[in-house]
Amino acid sequence: MNAQKDEHTIHKSPCTPAFTLGEFPMDTLIHLQSFMEPLDIIALRQASKILALATLQRTVWLSALRHLEHAATSPARFIAQISKDCLVPAFSTRLLQPRLPKLTPGNLGELLLMRLVPGGRYLITTSDIGRMSIWDLGYGPAAILNPYPLLSTVLAHAPNQIFIQPTKDGKGIRILVYFPIFISQTQITVFEVYPAARQPTFRVVAERRVPSPIIKASALTPDRFTYHCDFLITTWDFVEDTSAVCHVYQSMLNMTVTPTTIIGQHAEGIVVIDIPPLHPTGTPAAEVIVEPITPLPMFSHIHAVLGDVSDLCTAQSDWHSGPDVPVVLDCFGILVDGTNAYARCLIKSVPGGDPDLPRALPVLMGVTRVPPETWDVDFYGRLHFAGTHLVRTWPTGPSVMINVAAVPARRQIEFESRTSLLWELPPQGEFWVYDLDPMSGRFVTMASPTEIRILDYMLPNM
Repeated sequence: MNAQKDEHTIHKSPCTPAFTLGEFPMDTLIHLQSFMEPLDIIALRQASKILALATLQRTVWLSALRHLEHAATSPARFIAQISKDCLVPAFSTRLLQPRLPKLTPGNLGELLLMRLVPGGRYLITTSDIGRMSIWDLGYGPAAILNPYPLLSTVLAHAPNQIFIQPTKDGKGIRILVYFPIFISQTQITVFEVYPAARQPTFRVVAERRVPSPIIKASALTPDRFTYHCDFLITTWDFVEDTSAVCHVYQSMLNMTVTPTTIIGQHAEGIVVIDIPPLHPTGTPAAEVIVEPITPLPMFSHIHAVLGDVSDLCTAQSDWHSGPDVPVVLDCFGILVDGTNAYARCLIKSVPGGDPDLPRALPVLMGVTRVPPETWDVDFYGRLHFAGTHLVRTWPTGPSVMINVAAVPARRQIEFESRTSLLWELPPQGEFWVYDLDPMSGRFVTMASPTEIRILDYMLPNM
C-alpha cells in the first residue's frame, strides 16, 4: 500500500504547478496580454474572475488597438513601400515545418499547393497524397507558429488547383478543389470551413463529376464555378445546383467571368460568350449545349497596342468579387517599340439590351510598361485587390517580382505602375510555389516540400 502511495505521489508531483496563472501579479498579466490578439484576450475572460478582471484594464486594450490599427493600415503601408522601393525588404521571416499530430493516421506528404487567405492568418495547403490542411499563422509577425494543422482531411487525389472565397456570412472560407478520378473523370468539391469555430471541420457543401480528365481553364465567382474542357464551357451554380453549357470552337487558356458573361482567352485572341440561363443540374434543359453566336473581332484595339500577345494565363481574383468590385482582365505582351507591357481592361456591362451584343465587354483602360524579364515567365500570379490598388506577382528566374497600379478610373493611353523585387529564391532552391496577401503584407513560399517560409513586410505599429 505504501508502494502504491509513493508511486501515486511520484506520478502527481511533476504535474502540480507551483502557482496558477491567476496568481501572477496584475502588472504581469497586463504585460502578457500585450503579446495576444484581441480575440485571444476576449477568450481569456472565460478562464477565471481574476483573468477576466485583467482583460478589462485600459492598458490592455490600448495595446490591442495597435493590432487592429496594424490590420487596418497594412494595405496602404504595403502599397506605399512597394511604390518607393525597388527591393522590398521583409521585416521578419519565420519557418514553418509542418507535421501531423501523433494520433493522426497517415502522413502529411510533400506539399504541392498553397493559398494564403486574405488577412494573412490562415494558410491552406495540399500535398502529393491528397492531404488538405489549414494552418494558423497568427495575425502578426511575432505570433508563435504551431507546427500542427488547425484541421486536415485527405482527398481522393492531389488537387490541380485551390480556389477560395468567403462564405455568405463572411465568417468562414469556401474552398473549391478539383482533381482527376478514374481515367476519364474529374471531381469538383466545394467545402465550407469556419477556422475560428471551437471544432472546425471541412464540410462538403457541393460535389460534381465532370466527364473529362482535364479542366483546361476555370474561374470561381460568387456561388459559381465556370470551367472549360472538351470544347465546352460549363457554368455551375453550386449553391442552387443549376448549370448551363456552351459550345466553343477554341481551346481556352484562361477565362474571366462576370455574372453575365465569359471572356475567354485562346492562342489567337479573345472571345466573348454570354452565360445562358441556368437550369437544375440533371434535367434535360441543363444538358442542352448552347451554340453561341460567332464572336465578332471586337478586340483589335488590344492587339493594336500589343504587337505580340503572351498566351500565358492571367488568373482572375477569386476572393475579392462582388457588385462593387471591378472585374479586371490583363493581357501581357510587347509594345510595337519592343517594350514589355500589359494592357489592362475593365469588364463593363453593355447597356440597352441589344441582342447582337454580349451583355458585358472588356474596355481597354490603358497599357503600362514592365521590366524586360516579364515576358520570359512561367505564369502570372493571381490578381489581388489592396484598397484602391491592384497587385500582381510573377516569377522571373530566381526572383518574384511584384507590380502595383491604381484601379484605373478613366481611359488613357498609358497608366503608371511600379514593379519591384519582392523575393529572391535562395541558392540551390528549386520550388516556385508561393502566395501573397497584400492586405496584411504577408508572403509565403515553400523552402522545400516540407518547409514553408512566412515573410512579413509590415512592421507592427508600436
